[in-house]
Amino acid sequence: MGIGGKIMKFIKMSGVELLKLNLQLFAEGGEDGSGAQGGGNGAGEGGEGQAPISFANQSEFDSVVDKRISKALETAQSKWQTESDKRVAEAKSEGEKLAKLNEDQRAELEKQQQDEALAQREADITRRELRAQSLEQLAERDLPKELIDVVVLTDAESCNKSIEGIEKAFRSAVENAVNKRLASSAENPAGNGAATGKESVGSQYAKQANSRTESKTTLWGQTK
Repeated sequence: MGIGGKIMKFIKMSGVELLKLNLQLFAEGGEDGSGAQGGGNGAGEGGEGQAPISFANQSEFDSVVDKRISKALETAQSKWQTESDKRVAEAKSEGEKLAKLNEDQRAELEKQQQDEALAQREADITRRELRAQSLEQLAERDLPKELIDVVVLTDAESCNKSIEGIEKAFRSAVENAVNKRLASSAENPAGNGAATGKESVGSQYAKQANSRTESKTTLWGQTK
């Protein structure tokens, strides 16, 4: 049973007598301007003498009502379907935009990760090369190789500056340690004696260490 039929069943069960019904209640704007059905002669002519329309029986009335309701439902369903299709199309378009955006973001992220990996590999290579060069410089300057752990290995310039600073700090620390030991020995009567001259022994040791880095003499008298 259609919706119209259900409505009609409700009307019948309510016991409402609707054998006579004014056509104006079912008229759709401007449709059937004459307004005549079943002998309504004055309808639509200047609005005068509109007579109520009569139905032969309840079945005829039910048919008219059912048709009107069916048409209204069909119109509403068509409108709903149009709006639904429009919303679906808009959602699909938005989904495609979002998918494209996500794809672009993934591509950008992959490129960023590749760039970072390449930069890391280059940094590792540079670090290994600078470490090898720094070990050679520490050996040439008679500095402990353990000092390599405090050498800056980011680039050549920073590496050289850090080695120079490390050497100065190391020489100064050695000189201070020697001077303190000599001072302690001088205060001890059983010691071997204090340093003589204006220049401390620690300072003399530091100068000797520096001179060895500038010129190394072999057993044959050759310098290298």
